[in-house]
Order: sequence, then C-alpha cells, then structure tokens
Amino acid sequence: MTLEELIKELAKYKVSSKTLEAMKIIKREYFVEDKKKAYLNEALPFYSQTTSQPLVIANVIDNLELNKEDVVIEAGTGSGFQTCLLAFFSKKVFSFEIDEIIFNAAQKNIQNFMEINKDLDLKIELIKGNIFKSEKLINQIIEREGKIDKVVFSFAIKKIPDIFIKNTKIIIAPIEENNNYQKLKKIVIKDGKIFEKDLGLVSFVKQREE
Repeated sequence: MTLEELIKELAKYKVSSKTLEAMKIIKREYFVEDKKKAYLNEALPFYSQTTSQPLVIANVIDNLELNKEDVVIEAGTGSGFQTCLLAFFSKKVFSFEIDEIIFNAAQKNIQNFMEINKDLDLKIELIKGNIFKSEKLINQIIEREGKIDKVVFSFAIKKIPDIFIKNTKIIIAPIEENNNYQKLKKIVIKDGKIFEKDLGLVSFVKQREE
C-alpha cells in the first residue's frame, strides 16, 4: 500500500483533512523498521514493542483537539511518529519513554525526520523516564510552560494520575478492561467537571512497573 492509498483509506473512517494532510508530510516510513510495510493500516513491530495502527493514531490526534498554543505530554514515545504529529499541531511536546532501546530508536527516527523538516525543531523534548515517577518534573514543566493542555498515553494504564486530572484539559488513554484489549477513552476536564467518551477497543502494550 502506498501513502496515497493509506490516506484514501483513512478518509473513509472520517479522519479530518488536517490530520490527513499532516500524515502526508510526516511520513510513517521514517518511523518503522520495515519500510515496505510503512503505509499498511496496521500495527507494526518496533523492537520489543509495536507502533500503532495509523487509524488509531489519526483518531487520537483528531480527538485531542490540538492547537498551536497547546503544551502536550506524551506518555510513551514509541517510534516517534505520533510524537511528530503532536508537535506539528501544538506549541511543545514533552514525550516520556521508559525503555532505553525504544528511546534511542525514537530519538534517531525524529532526528532523521527533522533533517528534512526543520519546522518541528525545538518543539519536541524527549525524556527518558517513568512518567508515573516523574511528578516533580511534570510540576516543573507546568511551572515553566504555565500549563499542560493535553495528555496522551501510548500504553495501557489502569488509572490516570491525579496530576493530569487536576492540570489538563483533554486526556486520551487506553484503560485496561481485560487481558487482551483496552478501552481508548477521551477525558475532558471543564469547569471542574470530568466528561468521558469511549473511542473504541484497542490493544496497546501494558504499563511497565519499574
């Protein structure tokens, strides 16, 4: 499948035109190991993990309702593909990755992509660490940036940390439901109230406990 064919397929699922245009610029081939399969609409192996299906990533980007003033936290950098898409639509992305091999591979992918697209330079800050043990750093980000607008988890979790419920506007996370699948949920916090929306069943890697 070619990039053009993938874009046409995603359009059938009502992915927004702005996200489709971004995916034409931020080409998935820079972020996968098997370049021949880059534009298949399916999850692909990425070292010890997988990089998500393009449709899932596109739905995440659409549902985050990103704008150019947003400060975003990404939990789980993965291949760096979603990271660059987040940066394309926002002001700043802080991306946490716990796995050293994945972190190094993502860093290389992003650097390679930035060689042809300088616009994302300085918009992405990669952080090697466990986001569940990084409350001090998250508070420093809030202090430095004045806010966190959006948060996205790229691995299955049981519970969203309170620091994000208290300090953000929209959170998207795969919440564990059983051993095989999770519910991808969109949490909107507005005027002190929490609203939830189910975005469908997904299968993400599980949260590491270290």
